[in-house]
Amino acid sequence: MGDWFETIADVDATAEEADRLGAEVLSWLVEQGIVMAGVNGLNVVTGRAAFYSTGVDRVVCPHCQSAIVDQDDEERWPSFSESIDSWCAGGSGVESCPHCGKSTGLNEWHWSPPWGFGYLGFEFWNWPPLDPGFIADVGNLLGHRVVTHPAERSSG
Repeated sequence: MGDWFETIADVDATAEEADRLGAEVLSWLVEQGIVMAGVNGLNVVTGRAAFYSTGVDRVVCPHCQSAIVDQDDEERWPSFSESIDSWCAGGSGVESCPHCGKSTGLNEWHWSPPWGFGYLGFEFWNWPPLDPGFIADVGNLLGHRVVTHPAERSSG
């Protein structure tokens, strides 16, 4: 049996608040008896990161609803990949739609499966699938929009 993980990414947390919010959620998880003080298959990730668990099947413009990247035609993926690399290195993470011309931040595009770009994420390793109510509770505790990623199973 291989390892897998599922992620909850806070795509609105700033760099300045990521450590504090991460500690608050971890404290809440311990208080609720969900995790013990220690690893327990939970990795709190702070710092600029792209949060995802699988490749991209489709990316759709939020303005004109055009599919810019899809699994059948990945012509635009190199441009998105450059924007992601730039964002992770401190850049703006803005990509322009070739159909409507509007420039949009990476978190505003419609990703399938979901991807998120932010300063705070929680990776749950080898847990059962996360309950939607639990994900909502974490989002409410953070007070921010969160993006979740389906469990990715790997062999090993």
